[in-house]
Amino acid sequence: MRIHLVVYLARTSEGEEQGVARVPSGRGRPSWHECAAVVPGFLIGRYLGLAPESEETWSEHRPD
Repeated sequence: MRIHLVVYLARTSEGEEQGVARVPSGRGRPSWHECAAVVPGFLIGRYLGLAPESEETWSEHRPD
C-alpha cells in the first residue's frame, strides 16, 4: 500500500472545502471511494502523484 496525494473539493456543513489529502491505496491511483473514505464530503479530486517518503524514512537510508 502506498500513499497518494489528491487535491480535492468537498462539501461540508460549513460549505465547500478544498485541500490536499494523503490517500492510502494499493492501486496505481486511488479510487473515488478510497478518497471519499479519507475526506468527508469528497466530491471531486485531481491526482498529484505519490506522496514523498517521510524525512525519517529517507534519513535512515541516506548514505553518510
